[in-house]
Amino acid sequence: MNGEFIRNTWYVAAWDYELIDNRILARTILEKPVVLFRGESGQYVAMDDRCCHRGAPLSMGRVEGDCIRCMYHGMKFDASGKCIQIPGQERIPPKLGVRSYPVVERNRLIWIWMGDPELADPDMIIDYEPLGDPGWRGIPCYLHYDANWVLIVDNLADFGHLAFVHTNTLGGSEEYAYKTRPVSVERLDNGFRVERWHMNSDPPPFHRKVIRDKSAKVDRRNIGHMQLPGIFFLETLFAPAGSGAEKGNMENTREYRNCQYMTPETRRTTHFF
Repeated sequence: MNGEFIRNTWYVAAWDYELIDNRILARTILEKPVVLFRGESGQYVAMDDRCCHRGAPLSMGRVEGDCIRCMYHGMKFDASGKCIQIPGQERIPPKLGVRSYPVVERNRLIWIWMGDPELADPDMIIDYEPLGDPGWRGIPCYLHYDANWVLIVDNLADFGHLAFVHTNTLGGSEEYAYKTRPVSVERLDNGFRVERWHMNSDPPPFHRKVIRDKSAKVDRRNIGHMQLPGIFFLETLFAPAGSGAEKGNMENTREYRNCQYMTPETRRTTHFF
């Protein structure tokens, strides 16, 4: 897939735990090598992973305060990417520096804006409430996919594959791919929402772990929210069969939430958070 990247939008660049203890992270985003770090003040910084002097990777450098020093010839850059020190040289060319990128931390996720910085509005970031809700316990993870991000979006929006690919976890019996109430599809301003019920079904193995009667039938609901360019939220609910969960009775229901973020690394590879 050789289409143009969407640049004027927010992408997840890292989890906060990837930048603790003065760690410097090298990560390619939209085919652009980027260096990320957390400064001494707590400020998150992102800039091109290439010193403007001899092209050495800044990710092999050293964090000093909220700055980073290239460990080839010692040039030091502040959080804006401006060169502020050249060892052995008093005069610093006023335009000498590397490109920096707007970054924002929200609920443990580090977001980056790869497009026009004048358009980078943090209010455009889509918050996912369970990530910041102490009532939910989240497990952060990172995967690297050898696939274009659009293929991953297609996979996540396709509930029909669960019965076959995820038989031993979320899918359960193969009838889930066929026997279902009508699917509700809603088009959103920047994506879509799909809701699907599966009534009086055997609980899949993953659900069976948290119910007392392992042989009892359940009513299942999956809601998928796809927010372009690459954000997917999944809400899963299951309740005793016939308990009226589809009418709003939440007694004895079990729920879990899943948020997935896809950031293109290249046209053939994807960062998956």
